[in-house]
Amino acid sequence: MSDRYLEAMRLGLGFARELGQRAGSVHLLVGISLGDGPAASALSSPGRSLREVVTAGAAELGPGAATWQHLQAQEAARQFADALGQRRAPEHLLVALIDQGTAEVQLALERAGIDPAAVREAALAGAGAHGSYPSLAMPSPMPAGTLDRPPLPVERLDARAWRVLRWRQDHLPLDRVHGHPQAGSLYHLEARAALRLASRLGLDGDQRYSLLHHHTDEVRRRVAAANPDLASPLRDRPRPHLRRGHRPGWPRQVRAPLQLLAGWGVWLENRRTGLRDRWFLLRTRAAYRGCPQ
Repeated sequence: MSDRYLEAMRLGLGFARELGQRAGSVHLLVGISLGDGPAASALSSPGRSLREVVTAGAAELGPGAATWQHLQAQEAARQFADALGQRRAPEHLLVALIDQGTAEVQLALERAGIDPAAVREAALAGAGAHGSYPSLAMPSPMPAGTLDRPPLPVERLDARAWRVLRWRQDHLPLDRVHGHPQAGSLYHLEARAALRLASRLGLDGDQRYSLLHHHTDEVRRRVAAANPDLASPLRDRPRPHLRRGHRPGWPRQVRAPLQLLAGWGVWLENRRTGLRDRWFLLRTRAAYRGCPQ
C-alpha cells in the first residue's frame, strides 16, 4: 500500500468516527477527496464538497453504512492494483468504489454534482489504465449474518436445515434452565447444533451463519418467554486476572512469576464452562429424541 492510500484510509475512517458512525464505502470516498493526487482532484466539486454533502446527510445513514461493503471495496482495489502490477493507491480504491456502486456513494456524488463516469475515467488515467477498462468484479462479500451484513431472511433459509432447527426450538429443554449458567449452556449447544447441521448439509457461508443467527435469536426468545428473569443478555462472569505491573508493596522480584500465571484464570474458566456444557447435554439428551435427520 502506498502512503497516499494509507492516508486516504486514515482520513476516511477518522471522518466516520467524527460522525459517530460505522465506516462505510461513502466515508472512504470522502477520505480520498480529502487527500491529494489524481483521485482527490477527480472528486473536487465547484459546489459543496463531498465532506459537506455526507455530513449534511448523515442522518439518512442512521448508525452508519455497512462495514462489510468497504472491506469488499478494499479487496477489489487490491486485486485491481495487483492486476496492474502496482501498489495500492487512492486511484485503485476510487475505481473500486465507483464500480461497487453502493446507494450511499451514488447519492453523495449526485448531491455534490460529480459525474461518476468522469470520476472513474480520471481515476483510471491516474492509475495508468485505459479508459475502457472493464468494470471490476467485486469479491465475494463476508457471509450474511456476520459482521454487520444482515442475515438471509427466514424464507430464503435452506428448508431442510430450518425444519430440523424448528423442531429443536419446539423441543427445547426449558424446564432444565433455572439460571444464566444453564441458559448459557443451552445457547452454546444449540449454536453448535446449527453449525454442525450446516456442515453436514454442505451449506455455504450465507446459509450457515444466517441459520445460526435466526436459530440463536429464537432460542433466546423462548428462553426469555419461559423465564423472564433471563430476558436480559447473559451477564459476564467476572474472571480472575492479574494487573500488569506489581502491586504497591509487593517485592519487584515477585512480579515475573505472577505474570506467568496471568492466563490460568481464563483457561480454568473455559474448562469449567466446557464441563458445564457437557453435563447439561447429558441431562437434556432425552428431550431431543426423535429429532428429524
